[in-house]
Amino acid sequence: MIRIVNATDSEIHTLYELLRIYFPAFETSGELFLVLETTADTKRAILSVGERQYEKTFENVGEYETKRHIAAWIVREVDHPAKEKSLWGSLTGTRPVKFMQKRRKIMGDAARDFLIESYLVHPEIADLLLEIARLEAAKTDHLKGKGYSLYIHIPFCPSRCEYCSYPTIGSGNKEAVRHYMKYLLMELDFVLRKLDKAPATIYIGGGTPTSIAAEELAMILDRLRSFGDREFTLEAGRPETITPELMAMLKGYPVSRISINPQTMVDETLVRIRRPHNKEDILNAYDLVRNTTDMAINMDLILGLDGEGMDELSYTLDSLIPLSPENITVHVLSLKNGSKIFENRGVFQKNTTRMQQYSYNRLKAAGYIPYYLYRQKRILGNGSNIGYSLPGYESLYNMIMMEEIHSVIGVGMSATTKLVDASRKTVMKFSNFRNLRDYTDRFGEVVRKKSKYLGELL
Repeated sequence: MIRIVNATDSEIHTLYELLRIYFPAFETSGELFLVLETTADTKRAILSVGERQYEKTFENVGEYETKRHIAAWIVREVDHPAKEKSLWGSLTGTRPVKFMQKRRKIMGDAARDFLIESYLVHPEIADLLLEIARLEAAKTDHLKGKGYSLYIHIPFCPSRCEYCSYPTIGSGNKEAVRHYMKYLLMELDFVLRKLDKAPATIYIGGGTPTSIAAEELAMILDRLRSFGDREFTLEAGRPETITPELMAMLKGYPVSRISINPQTMVDETLVRIRRPHNKEDILNAYDLVRNTTDMAINMDLILGLDGEGMDELSYTLDSLIPLSPENITVHVLSLKNGSKIFENRGVFQKNTTRMQQYSYNRLKAAGYIPYYLYRQKRILGNGSNIGYSLPGYESLYNMIMMEEIHSVIGVGMSATTKLVDASRKTVMKFSNFRNLRDYTDRFGEVVRKKSKYLGELL
């Protein structure tokens, strides 16, 4: 277990995440202690990793700077056989591009060198963050602190994948779908009346939104039809849910972007992770969307799936790149609480650094550019999730959501709302109930909370 003693909340938050990154095995087994002894002038760090102990005394130059110095010491000087490698130095957190943007406001593009020197970030990572930050600023500056985006959650899926940790419900439970839709539509109607203006972007996610009946999905789309031309994404992650009937229905609505998520094109891996489709199904779904609509297409991949290495990744990219989807999002497997893979295997490590670098080089050579990035807890190889786009097809919603550009209003079970003011300060964050019973039985609380905060802050 990882334990930190005599530390402030801020120190615990940052240093725990750092120790979990570099010593992941100790999160669930073994003993790792960090004790901080503070005086007016100094702060002494005593780190015990198993039977080994490391100590250093730091000048107390303020909590933020002293904490950064302790983190740098752990990264640079603590040498232990169980310590993992990371290109991210002492930089923690899920939104490193947002951190880069904050530093750029102060020092311009010299923020790159600041991350290398002060946070020990590898130069290639610093270059990537700067590249994405520049693009993001050019695409979203006009939206910063202005307006809102709308997220609608459909928690239904045909089945549960091995890596999935989301609170999902089987889409075969038709009564649950009908019950959920009743309350979802009431919440959506309330939000649209309360805000009385069009969102900048719309995203319907899940789950697999296209796993519910087309007529039920149409009830949502009917309420959004009048918003017309804007980025409007529909997740259709499972190719078996993409049918001619669905495509015919969608033609009547302003959906501009759809997500078809193979995760891998290796049939044997798809069986292992319990995705009930194969490569041919993915290609057929892609062709159906491409031949019947003018939607931009995103395709998700996951690096680090069980049994996959460089050969499998090369095969998957060889299969996808010739299709020229407008977006390819490359995730790295994250060991999340609630997923079958975490329940069965716990915390483990797999070197995905080479796979990430290979993906970057292949996609850049094919004309794709990285446009958003985020990190997750327990992500294999201390990696990151990166969205790539053909020029001009970057998803505004993804940049807005990840970097908290402006408010995002979440509708539906477990959906999160983030309210951002004109200075881009996140002033309120709250989520709807994470299970169907609470969401419907306590629906009055959902509406009251939105009524209060949407009225005050938007």
